Amino acid sequence: MTVFLGTRKLRTLLLSGAAATLAAQGAHAQEGAAKATDLGTITLLGTGLETTVFENPSAVSVVDEEEISRIPPARVADYLKDIPGVRVEEQGITRIRIRGEEARRVRILVNGQAITDHTTYGPPVVVDPATVERIEVVRGASSVISGQRAIGGTINIITKRGTDKPFEASTTLSYFGATEGWRVSNSIAGRQGGFTWRLSQGKSDLGNRHAAGVGELVPSGVEDQNWSGYMGYETGNHSFGVEAQAFDLSSDVYTGDPNFSIDLPKRDLRKIGVFYEGTNLTPWMTSLKIDAFGQTIDREFRNRIAPSPFAPVIETLNSDKQETYGVNVSAELRFADNIRTIVGAQYENDFLDVDASSRITPPGAPFPPPPTLRRDEARIKTTSIYAQNEITLSPQWALHFGGRYYNVEAELEQSNTAPLSKNTDDRFLASAGVVWTPNDTWALRGLFSQGYNYPTLNQLFTQTTAGGQLTLPNPDLKPETADNFELGARFDNGATIVDATLFYTDAKDYIIRQALPPAGGPPRAQYRNVEGAETVGFEIYAEHDLGNGLTPYASGAIINRELDYGNGFSTSDSGTPGLSGTIGLRKDFDFRGMPASFDVFATGESSAKLRDDAGLVTNRAGGWTTVNLRGSLDLTENASLTVQFNNILDKSYEPFGQIAGGERSVDVVLSSRF
Repeated sequence: MTVFLGTRKLRTLLLSGAAATLAAQGAHAQEGAAKATDLGTITLLGTGLETTVFENPSAVSVVDEEEISRIPPARVADYLKDIPGVRVEEQGITRIRIRGEEARRVRILVNGQAITDHTTYGPPVVVDPATVERIEVVRGASSVISGQRAIGGTINIITKRGTDKPFEASTTLSYFGATEGWRVSNSIAGRQGGFTWRLSQGKSDLGNRHAAGVGELVPSGVEDQNWSGYMGYETGNHSFGVEAQAFDLSSDVYTGDPNFSIDLPKRDLRKIGVFYEGTNLTPWMTSLKIDAFGQTIDREFRNRIAPSPFAPVIETLNSDKQETYGVNVSAELRFADNIRTIVGAQYENDFLDVDASSRITPPGAPFPPPPTLRRDEARIKTTSIYAQNEITLSPQWALHFGGRYYNVEAELEQSNTAPLSKNTDDRFLASAGVVWTPNDTWALRGLFSQGYNYPTLNQLFTQTTAGGQLTLPNPDLKPETADNFELGARFDNGATIVDATLFYTDAKDYIIRQALPPAGGPPRAQYRNVEGAETVGFEIYAEHDLGNGLTPYASGAIINRELDYGNGFSTSDSGTPGLSGTIGLRKDFDFRGMPASFDVFATGESSAKLRDDAGLVTNRAGGWTTVNLRGSLDLTENASLTVQFNNILDKSYEPFGQIAGGERSVDVVLSSRF
């Protein structure tokens, strides 16, 4: 059922349906608008127990299947752009920040299992967007429930699995104008008795970005192809499942300098996961869940610097192989009607094998010299046990509290460049929250939670060379930690929704890359712990149904993040925009008996700059705002069309730490299911 189309042919096919969506603007409105945010959605993040967003003590957002269907998805991260406090970074491979914290401090889960990563950049989201059913996001430290690397927050991507039908098939064709790129996704699924299954395949070619006021950024393309499969079986109160995933990703990083190239030709994932859930196994055990996975990530990084004919040419190649095995066991217990408890144990074993070569060719050399070769093998084992409790004191009051104990052991097992070494840590983390629901429309909450981020194997043990600079590891690094405090309020009366959070986070022992004094040869730096960062912020989402299908809405965050380098210098110039958000007007209506929607919105952020530990500005970006227009229409009961016009005013902009924003463009998505 795979569909292969050239870019021009695919574009013609998709654009031919765009007029249908625009014509739908004049249709009669249906009664009431669909909610973009449903505070009644059940989520596991934040508490580990099934809890509605409305009654959750954490800052939780859920992007559900209805909202996903409205957004043209070049990447999964596109679904998260309107969540307050979440920032999507596009510089080669897309990564996600939360509340100003770098992607390596954000835990990414797929069906509850971690995408582990030991680079200094953080994990990319290696999931076909067409396979996503919904996404849960916790903003703020959440390492008690979600595991380590969750100082900024946690994202759990829940993919489509089985179906209620004997057989169904779906195809999604997408065109993205800013890159003249495309994505094709197909899936088939079925149910027979207690068996369910799904097989999905996808491929994309997102070409070079065409930036407003700049033109084509060469090279800046991204490609991926993926396969995934799931089979499950249900019998009585037991369910079993196994899934497999293969995701190949490659990216060109735009540098703006033809003499300086960064190429990521390979970031390939292979994964197998198994799942078991038993419900109501005893009068006091509501559920028992066991899941385990094994995954391998192969990664290549190429860098070449040739500044002039009279300067040396520096070439670097890193080839990493990361193997991860993990298992998580949890049980929900209920010894009293007003008390719910989850207890669990988790184990992850990461092994990193690095082969690297670097070569410096002097100007005018008749032959390049032999490369310098490096090989490192390192391992990190993380074992933890945890418990979380919910006590309902009355219909209005609920208490949440829990803790997790970590034991982490890391070791450099082999190396031809560094002495073998170890790093270990034992840590107990806690969380506590309270939720007061004085009536059916209001929920007020308070939360204390802690985050934990153990150094990566690269930071602890392996040398890296990039940009002509050598970065040394530091086996004595301490873990990063964070204490997070929140006050929040939620309001939902059926027409108006408000979800607001005031937070303060105190993070300690940040790991940064610090320059070392010159010692001959290329510039050197080393990872080290500094004091940390204090972040104060306010996040809000609000919408109001005017009663005629029109719904104005706003989503935004105000953040002040102060870095303390531990040398007497601190600064609020931390590379985090002080203000970011989206404001829009959505209309849901009926067009010839089929549901449709129309959405005009502006999104943007304020200026930002970054100072290093000497107070020097190392990066800066101006503020920006784009105006956009999106329409969705169900063409039939089994087919839908989404068209989005991006950056209508053709605004030239460059978000902090990213490549220049796309020019005026159109995205088109056709989906069918039968």
